Amino acid sequence: MTFASIEFDGWTLLDPWLLVIAVLFVLAAMWRQWQPRAALPSAQTQLFAGLPRTLRTRCVHLPLWLSTMGAMALSLAVARPVRREVVPQHEQGIDIVLTIDISSSMGVEDTDDSKRPRRIDAARERATEFAASRTKDRVAFVAFSRYAELRCPPTLDEEALAAFLKSTDAVPGDSELDGTAIGVAIAKSVKVLETSDAKSRVVVLLSDGETTVRTIEVEEAIKLAVDAKVRIHTIGLGRGQPSPFGFRPLEFSDLKSAAEKTGGRFFQPKTDRDLAEVYADIDRLEKSELEDPRYRYVDGFAWPLGIGLLAVLLALLLEVLWIRGAP
Repeated sequence: MTFASIEFDGWTLLDPWLLVIAVLFVLAAMWRQWQPRAALPSAQTQLFAGLPRTLRTRCVHLPLWLSTMGAMALSLAVARPVRREVVPQHEQGIDIVLTIDISSSMGVEDTDDSKRPRRIDAARERATEFAASRTKDRVAFVAFSRYAELRCPPTLDEEALAAFLKSTDAVPGDSELDGTAIGVAIAKSVKVLETSDAKSRVVVLLSDGETTVRTIEVEEAIKLAVDAKVRIHTIGLGRGQPSPFGFRPLEFSDLKSAAEKTGGRFFQPKTDRDLAEVYADIDRLEKSELEDPRYRYVDGFAWPLGIGLLAVLLALLLEVLWIRGAP
């Protein structure tokens, strides 16, 4: 036979059927109350005829009811009162790599018609704002052009990360480091996340051009990301490739492929304001998850157990030392 639990003000009795013991004690006490009982042991009660009732005679049943109260409290204790509490939830953080193109074309001024800031300036500032908003997540920074370099390992220290971003600039156009190696950048970012134990691992890759250096093919790097279960969001920044006749629009085919095949999204902001909206969208997409709520039971038998034992002990002492004691 199963019995439903009883709940009151957040407390639950796991074995409520044991309260039957309390009912039996109450019935026994009522039966004993109806039975005539002498306040003092004596062979000849006629000796006390006509004497006034003392406090001790009036309290003759007090030990009985104290012991009954104690028994009721003890039965409540064995009925297993518990309170269910929610264990504090913890956010499951995300490990994120911000991968930013620093090739010479990132020095082009086309992200704001009025102020005309450079692409690298807009990318740097918006990436810093994004990282600062990810207080529960570890964020790393990889800069790339012809080669990819880990500038800041995964960290929760947003000030340290901001310092690395602030010191980053586009490489000169005549530098041997110039170029756009998207495959190398993806492979390096995946390697940074290789030892991560986070439930979700994400790369946010920003570039303003197509692949020009194929030390590692983009498709091979994408396969590494897929195998490592790394999601890549890609950003194709700017109005396109500068030319004597204005800007030549770019397809950003490699960036689109990386996002599509890893479960990410491709964005194509042209201005600094557009880029801010892109990072806000990514921030909404990549929310830290909460652990499933868990509960724990807190036992509450200690108080009724203590009260019950105290009441029984007090009843015994009253009975032996006062009620039944010789005058």
